This record gives sequence, C-alpha cells and structure tokens, in this order.
Amino acid sequence: MEILNAAIGLEHEGIAAYQIAAESGLLQPEVLQVGVTFQGHHKLHRDELIKAVKALGGTPAEAKKLSEYAADLKASTLKDPADVLRLALGLERGAANAYLSLIPSLGPDFHQVAGRMAGDEAFHVAILANALGEPIPKEGLMFGG
Repeated sequence: MEILNAAIGLEHEGIAAYQIAAESGLLQPEVLQVGVTFQGHHKLHRDELIKAVKALGGTPAEAKKLSEYAADLKASTLKDPADVLRLALGLERGAANAYLSLIPSLGPDFHQVAGRMAGDEAFHVAILANALGEPIPKEGLMFGG
C-alpha cells in the first residue's frame, strides 16, 4: 500500500508539473499540446493506482495544492521553454526509474501495470530529450540502473 501511494504521489506531482507548464505562458501551442497529452497519461496512471489502492482496502494519497507543487518544483525559476522541458524531462526520468525499481516490490497483480507505466515514462523521456536536442545515448540500459 505504501509503495502504491508513493507512486500516486509521483503521479500527482507529474500532473501538477504539466499544469504549471501549461499555465506558464512559456510554451508554443504545439509543445503545450504534447504536455497536455503527457498530463493525460499521468492522470490515467494516477487513476489506475488509485483503483489498486482501493482494491486493497486502502486510502489513496491525496494531491497537494498546485501552489505547493509550484514551490517544491521551483516553478518561479522557469524563464523559457527549455527550462520547462528540462523540468519535465527530469521528472519523467525519475518516474521511469521509480516504476522500474518498484516492480520487484509489487505483488504479481501489479507488475504489468508498473511495467506499462515505466514504458510510458520512458517514451515521455525520449520525446522531451529529443525536443531539447539531447543526443541519443550511446549505451543501452539507460533506465532502472
């Protein structure tokens, strides 16, 4: 239950980060649309995790206020689109690694969903890294290590 609620907390943070990005006024419409799409993915992840916690008889972790996430993420330091993309990239990398590390701790009922979520996060990383012009990593096995 604790692990699932920690994952819900990560999803709340991701949803908030994309909301902060959307409201920043720093993104071009086409980039904003990608962020809104990724936010939708995180909402789906959150909802799946909430279902799992409830199925186990627990109480899902609650989201904080958007202003609290903004302070935690130092949103006031975002000055241009690249800053916003770097913030999102860092969070997505962390989320991909978190889901991969959670798989062994979760019961067999949750392995597949955690793996699927890790895949979504890795996809987000690839898109954001490309948008920032980061080179393709020379070495494989870049997540979960």
